[in-house]
Amino acid sequence: MLSALVSFAVRLLLAVATVVLVLALMGVALVTMLGLMIWSLVRGRKPVVDLSGFARARRFRAGSGSKRAPVGEVVDVEVREVRPEQARLEP
Repeated sequence: MLSALVSFAVRLLLAVATVVLVLALMGVALVTMLGLMIWSLVRGRKPVVDLSGFARARRFRAGSGSKRAPVGEVVDVEVREVRPEQARLEP
């Protein structure tokens, strides 16, 4: 009975500590973002919020990639043997 109570208390303590840590990290990220935006405004530049990555992710569907037009005829590279004395480039 006592070990179950201690185990529950430890689990509750770890859960609360995890929630506090996540909220603290989100707070640090928010303060950093606001600080950078204010620094940008102080320097006379408009803060740029680029959300194009989210729009691309919304349009993306796995397996439904766009069909590309054929590039054209593929030409193989001609093979040429290089002897060791010719391998070095001279300036």
